[in-house]
Amino acid sequence: MQTRYRAAATALLLTATAGMAATGGAAEASGTHHAHAKAAKSLVITIRSKASGPQLSQDTLRPGKTIFKVRNVDGKASKGLIQVFRLKKGYDFTQASQDFPALFADPPTADSIAAVNRIDDNVVFYGGMEAKGNGSKVAKWAVNINKAGTYYVVNFDKQTLTTFTAKGKAQKRSFPSRDGFINAKSTKGGGNTFVAGKHNPPKGWMSTKNNAAEPHFVDIEQVKKGTTNSDLTAAFQGQGNPFVKGGAATDTGVISPGHKFLWSYHLKKGRYGVMCFWPSKDDGMPHAIMGMHIVTRLR
Repeated sequence: MQTRYRAAATALLLTATAGMAATGGAAEASGTHHAHAKAAKSLVITIRSKASGPQLSQDTLRPGKTIFKVRNVDGKASKGLIQVFRLKKGYDFTQASQDFPALFADPPTADSIAAVNRIDDNVVFYGGMEAKGNGSKVAKWAVNINKAGTYYVVNFDKQTLTTFTAKGKAQKRSFPSRDGFINAKSTKGGGNTFVAGKHNPPKGWMSTKNNAAEPHFVDIEQVKKGTTNSDLTAAFQGQGNPFVKGGAATDTGVISPGHKFLWSYHLKKGRYGVMCFWPSKDDGMPHAIMGMHIVTRLR
């Protein structure tokens, strides 16, 4: 499988928290631009992914709907998944740095499952996208920065981070118009699943609302013609490989329950597996292994 989270999930968060600990939970801002008091049609924050760490075009803003644009300026040295999150009151950076590395313990233990629950309960994830290796390619997502406070912007692959501050009264700002949707929801049996639009196009702005009780992300990978959801289940049990070798794929950052984000994508027409590998707060197993996957078509 090509899945980044399945292949490198442990390193993804372990290296991120190592970088957090090294910086003490703060980073030098790339520049200070205070938020304007008047209403704005939209707000775009540019994140320049550099070898030295993410740099923001604006590090102070008012809460509200915000578009993030990620541009990689240092090639492979700064390629990686850029994620935004904040910590709830009573849960500090030291605690988060201790809990993150335990998220993808294999096999899960009582301690790692407890860490998953603390992360789920105390870290609010606001999505993210990959800083691509090609500096001419820009990744974009939009999310509602709904609370005042300190937000972390982390390159999960390169051990680097910075912060921004949301303060003041919420500002009315707009989201991009969605072209399709892939939402997460809980099942009657207490599990998790995805619901996708029947006419999602191969490119545009995808909307993802987390209507479930746990954090989730979207990993979407091209599968072979005729692949069914049962084939994905079998693949996770070690039976067959329905994924197209070198096929189109993309993934997003994590989004917390009750939040929605829109993300820009450009894939081929065809059939895709949609999966989430975030660990379950019940037993620490990746959600996809527990059945959180669907097959959908981009038409």
